[in-house]
Order: sequence, then structure tokens, then C-alpha cells
Amino acid sequence: MFKEEIGNEFIVIQEGTSEGTQIKYRKDGFWYKKDNRGHEGRAEYLVSKFMEFTSLKTSEYVTYEEGTINGSSGCRSRNFLTGEEELITFYRLYYNEVGKDLSKVIGNMDTMEERIEYVVSFIKESCELDVKEYLSKIFMLDMICLNEDRHLNNLAIIMNGDKFTPAPIFDNGIALLTANQSVNRHFPIADNVKRVVARPFSGSHEKMMEYFGKGFSVDVNSALDWLDTEPDSMERNVLKYQIERYKGILN
Repeated sequence: MFKEEIGNEFIVIQEGTSEGTQIKYRKDGFWYKKDNRGHEGRAEYLVSKFMEFTSLKTSEYVTYEEGTINGSSGCRSRNFLTGEEELITFYRLYYNEVGKDLSKVIGNMDTMEERIEYVVSFIKESCELDVKEYLSKIFMLDMICLNEDRHLNNLAIIMNGDKFTPAPIFDNGIALLTANQSVNRHFPIADNVKRVVARPFSGSHEKMMEYFGKGFSVDVNSALDWLDTEPDSMERNVLKYQIERYKGILN
């Protein structure tokens, strides 16, 4: 675990989502995030470590370390952009080209399928990039890890000149029930996972995963063996529960 003291001059953004505001710093090639409403840093670490036991390439996801920032718990990750690369979220791309709030536009559509097809078609037409495989990986991960904050600023592409590629999977901190204010820690995990609401195309992780299909495979036994070496925490136990729950489709 790292321990870092960072001055206010390194604050880049105080980011607001449906789950609150999280201070972000950038220093010496790292992004730092303080915990806000739960153990987001622990969740980021556990989710990124879990991906080491999948068929995903290391270039397809961001690795997070858990630690302390100015005495407060949080996490850090290396800046994954190089040279002239620029990260453009789905939300920003749509706003730049259409001048409208993409989340509101798809929110007015009747079905999950309509929302997905609209966004996938927009990215295809705008960037000549098919993001269906990218989204299949994200929504399978979100189903396993119960990500509750996969809004349209957490889906992104990388622009380098006139070329576009999917961004690595990032921002998995609002997951593993860590910031869910409706969770009752006296209840079994099986009851608490029912309180999770997915984003952005459906409130159901399983429905989005079923639409896109299986995004990757998992070495289930190795992942569970690793989790047994991690300190006991709600987040660890939720991840272990979810892997056991879906192990029939993960191998």
C-alpha cells in the first residue's frame, strides 16, 4: 500500500456523480482518488486485481493500488495516456457533436435495446469504431463486481490523431456494495446484492451482459485462492460471493 502527501496544487477535478463528489489529484504520472462514501479505493484495487485472473489483456484495464492520500484512504493508478492521446468519454463525444446530454436522450427511449443500439450506432458513425466487444467486457465485469456507477462518462474511447480505440476499463470504485447506502450489513450478501441498480442502459446487470454476451473467461479457482489471501472485508466477501454465484458461466 502506498502513502502519499499531496498539495492542493495537484487537484485536477472534484468530480460529481450520482454517488457524490470525489477529489482527484494528478502527480508524477499517477492519478489519485480519495474515498468518499465507502471503501472505493479497496474496491478499485480488488476489481483490477481480479482482472488479472481473466482472459483480458493488461492493456484492457487500469490497475489500481490501495493506499492513503494525506492520511485518508483512497487509491491511485498510472496515467494510461501517452503522447498525443486524448480520452473522450461517450458523454463528451456526443455533447461535442450533437450539443445534447446523451444520458437524457437515451433516458427517453423505451427499451434497453433501443438505448444500446443508439449509442453503439453513434460511436460507429462518429469514430468508425465498433464498441460492442468493448462493452461486452465492461458489462460482464460490472455484473460480477456490481458496479453501480457505469455512467456515460465512465465509457470512453482514446483519440490519437484521426484514430480511435476503446479506452481501458477504468473507474470501478462504486462496486462490491461499498458505497451503496441501502445496504444493511446485518443482512446476508445474497439479500444486499438485490439492492443494486445497474447503469446506463438498464437497471439490470444481467440483462446488459446477456445482450452483449460473454466478454471474457475467468480462472475461477485461482481467483478464489487469491481472495483467500486478502484481508477480510465486505468488499472482498462480496467479490468472492459473486464469483461463486456466476462460476458456471465464468470458466
